[in-house]
Amino acid sequence: MTKKVAGLTVIGTITGIALTILLTQTLLQPLITRLDWFVDAGWFGMVIFFLLYIPMGLLLIPASFHKFVAGMLFGFWIGWAIAWVGAMVGAILPFILARKMLGPWAQQKMQSSRMMSSVERAIVEDGWVTVWLTRMSLIIPYAGLNYGLGTTRLKMKDYLIGNMGMIVPGLLYAWWGSQADEIADAAKEGGSVSYWLAIIISALITVGMIVHLRNLTMKHLNIDNGSEISEE
Repeated sequence: MTKKVAGLTVIGTITGIALTILLTQTLLQPLITRLDWFVDAGWFGMVIFFLLYIPMGLLLIPASFHKFVAGMLFGFWIGWAIAWVGAMVGAILPFILARKMLGPWAQQKMQSSRMMSSVERAIVEDGWVTVWLTRMSLIIPYAGLNYGLGTTRLKMKDYLIGNMGMIVPGLLYAWWGSQADEIADAAKEGGSVSYWLAIIISALITVGMIVHLRNLTMKHLNIDNGSEISEE
C-alpha cells in the first residue's frame, strides 16, 4: 500500500464520518426518526438492533454505518457495547460458511488479494494476534475478512479471541455517532470555543489511531509500505 493510498484511507474515513453526521441530520432524518423504535422498545429493541449484525455480515454489508447509528441511538457506552459485541457475533456465520461450504471459491478470492495472502501467512505464525490487528485496523474490509479468514487454517478459538480487536472500530464509530446531534446543534446555534476544540482534538485522535493501526498492521503482515496492495 502506497502512502498515497494510506492517506486516502484516512481522508475517506474522516470524510465518511463527517458525511454520515450531515446525512443523519438532513436527508436521513426521517429514517433515523423511525429507528427510534429500537430505543423506545427498551431491551427488546436493543436485542433486535444487535441481531441485525448477523444478516449484514452474511451479505457483505459494511458495518460502519450500523456502529455509528448504534452510538447515535443508544449513546456512547451502550452503543459501543452493541457495536463491538454485535460485530463479533456477526462475523461468526460467514467464517463458518467459508470453512464448510465456500472453501474453493473463497480460497480463490483470497489468493487473488495480496493483502489476504499476507494475512494467511501471518496467521500461520501468530494466529489470533494477526486477527486482532486486522480487526483493529480500518483499512481492511470487515465483511470480506469474515469470509477470507474462514478459508485459512485459523482455529475457531483464535478467531473468536482475535475478533475482540473490533473494540477499536466500534469505539470510534459509536463515539462519533453519539456526538452527531450535539455537533449538528453546535453548528446551527454556534458552539463554544472549548466544544469545537474538543471536536478537533477528537478528530486528530481518530486520524492518529487510523494511521498508527495501519502502520502496525502492515508491519506485522510484513508488507512493504511502498508497494501496491489490493484490498478487495
